[in-house]
Amino acid sequence: MCKVYYTAALMLSLFRRIVIGLNQIEQMASSMMTEKSKRIRPPKPVRKKLRKLAVASVRKDIIHAGRKEVDYTAEELEYLVADKEKEIWSGIGWKGFGIVALLLGINIGI
Repeated sequence: MCKVYYTAALMLSLFRRIVIGLNQIEQMASSMMTEKSKRIRPPKPVRKKLRKLAVASVRKDIIHAGRKEVDYTAEELEYLVADKEKEIWSGIGWKGFGIVALLLGINIGI
């Protein structure tokens, strides 16, 4: 009788720990979903200018490919523009790094 009670108590304790662990995981996941991004967003005029540059670059790429804008769906165009925006931001980051290095007297070839 004692072994059965001990086994049942042990199983109940284990079950409680599992449930508490799952609840904690759910709380962490929900807090991560509602938590705002910690990245700094650039001002709206900067984002608009960057978007215009990305659209112009995508149009140029489409022309070089020998196609027209109507050949692409809206989702495809949006994806191309977003990808080009990421590419531009990446370039800005490296150029900024190069300028800082140049001011410090370090030649990195940019």
